[in-house]
Amino acid sequence: MPDQRPTLNEKLRVLVVEDEALVADYIADVIEEAGHEVAGFAASGEKARLQLEQGRPDLVILDIKLKGSLSGIDVAHTARELAIPHVFISGSGDPSTRQAADATGPLAFLQKPFNQDRLISVLASAANHRAASAHTVDPAT
Repeated sequence: MPDQRPTLNEKLRVLVVEDEALVADYIADVIEEAGHEVAGFAASGEKARLQLEQGRPDLVILDIKLKGSLSGIDVAHTARELAIPHVFISGSGDPSTRQAADATGPLAFLQKPFNQDRLISVLASAANHRAASAHTVDPAT
């Protein structure tokens, strides 16, 4: 299997939004093993929004059900407004919840229990997209 680790300019800063500590730690391990950096953790939607606005990570990984009054879908709307790509990792199989999540424009939706290789692939894709965007020249300038 080819090495999917990013080059230095493709290293992502990833915010993990998950209310289950063991799952959050596992996601963080996968992120770091893939050569990226965990920018922070949030167990509630309120804390996640604050970290999005203040920390401006390159990517946010979200669970849908969180502590507090805001859901991961609410946080995804904020991420989208800030032009921060997002990925859902959720155990929710409810079709209406999935439809609401898909409406936020996620890069991917991974069902719990998720496949580590699939998450690594999504991270690599996000890093490559970010690197390509950074090298795009605006013809208006």
